[in-house]
Amino acid sequence: MSKQFLMVQDDNLILGTSMEEDPNDGPILPQAGHEPGVRLLRFDGEFSRAGRRDSEVAHLVDELIVWSDTKPTETYRTEAIGAIDAAGEALRLAVISKMTQTPEYVRAEQHAREYRAAGYPEGDDAYVPPGVASWAMAKWRAGWSARQAADDILATADRWYALLDDIRALRLANKEDARHATTASEVASIVADMKADMQALALQMNTTTTE
Repeated sequence: MSKQFLMVQDDNLILGTSMEEDPNDGPILPQAGHEPGVRLLRFDGEFSRAGRRDSEVAHLVDELIVWSDTKPTETYRTEAIGAIDAAGEALRLAVISKMTQTPEYVRAEQHAREYRAAGYPEGDDAYVPPGVASWAMAKWRAGWSARQAADDILATADRWYALLDDIRALRLANKEDARHATTASEVASIVADMKADMQALALQMNTTTTE
């Protein structure tokens, strides 16, 4: 009757499992068809690489399967820092693209800042920059003044800048966390959390509208 065996090297490295005819229970000698230095051990449990990294290996230690990672943690740190920088840069460029997708928005923000710096002049002879005046005219149903229009333009712009600040803060904090991580699993957790936070910021980007 075929039974499951672990294929174990002399250094206790587990190569995998094999279904073999088992005339006797317990450890057996190497059978035909297996490489020298590989022994077969009867195994009734589950051995799987599912969810394991390619760099992880398993050894048999005191009849227990013990997994370890052959890739240095420093390599994981370096890869994580690169991934964090790349994700932050991609989102930053997406925000900037939204902010500056047409010269119109850039010009409207400039006009609004100039108008506010001038003290929000009003009256028939007051100069209202066209980027502000056009938004106030568009909102005539709500009775907006030029000041309201300018403040709305700047509030939207400030939300974009705040989003950029949040991206920077998230990128720097996660990079520093990755530098101080002590295990591959900790590094992976940092990267996963960073991606989730970046996705949340991306949703904010999509809900930040302009006039």
